[in-house]
Order: sequence, then C-alpha cells, then structure tokens
Amino acid sequence: MGLSWYNGHSPAQREAVQRYLNQQWASGDPAWPRPSLCAACAQTQGAIHGHLENYDRPETYVPLCITCHLVLHCRFRHRAIWAEYQRRIAEGWQPPPLNQREAFGRIRAGILAGLWPDGLWRPETTNRTYLDTLSMTRVPAG
Repeated sequence: MGLSWYNGHSPAQREAVQRYLNQQWASGDPAWPRPSLCAACAQTQGAIHGHLENYDRPETYVPLCITCHLVLHCRFRHRAIWAEYQRRIAEGWQPPPLNQREAFGRIRAGILAGLWPDGLWRPETTNRTYLDTLSMTRVPAG
C-alpha cells in the first residue's frame, strides 16, 4: 500500500488495520457496513474510504469520499487549502466523484494547487462537518 506514519500509527499497523477492515466489509456483517456515503460532503459515487484517526479502534472508521480523505491527509502541509476545503464543504460543495486510480494525481494537480474543480453545490449546508472535528496538531511518528 505504501502508507506512512499517521497520528503516531506505523505503516505496518495501518496496513494491518486496513486489511482487517476490508475483511469485515467483505463479510457482509451488518455491524461493519461498507463505506458508501461520505460523512463530509455526502458523495455516494466514486471511491468511498473508511478513514481512521485512531488505528487502535478500527470500529471508529468514518466513511469519506476519496477526495475528502486525501485532502484531509494533506491538511498539515497545506493549511490554507485545508481551510478553504472545509469552508466549501460546509457551504454545500461536493467534489466530483473520483476513482482510486485517478484520485491522487487529479487532487494534486487541482485542489492542492488551488484549482477547484467544478462540483455539485448541494442545497443543504451545515455549519460544521466531520472535517471540522479534526485536530491540526500532528502526532509524531513512533
């Protein structure tokens, strides 16, 4: 997978937990529903991931579209982009759906470069989303 350290969790732990989640989702167990609706922007198409802030508690995964998920992981290096992304999502913007293969290149060349793709503006807006609950303090590796 090529994962890096995140919130004090090693690449090996993150990969093991991801394999565990994949097994749970594939099992069809209703206690482990496969992510299908982004908790931030309400996207239902394209790749939807299960995001974890704490890999010691895999049951706390939050479903996020690949765009919300990848931009979230870039929040420490791209603080201004992150703040703008949060604002847009809270105002009802939904990024276009992306698949796993194309996502990182499109996000890097677009959103992370300050170029906002056309998306859908949903009529419902919120003052806060899951994205607003995330810490901006980076937990050191190991």
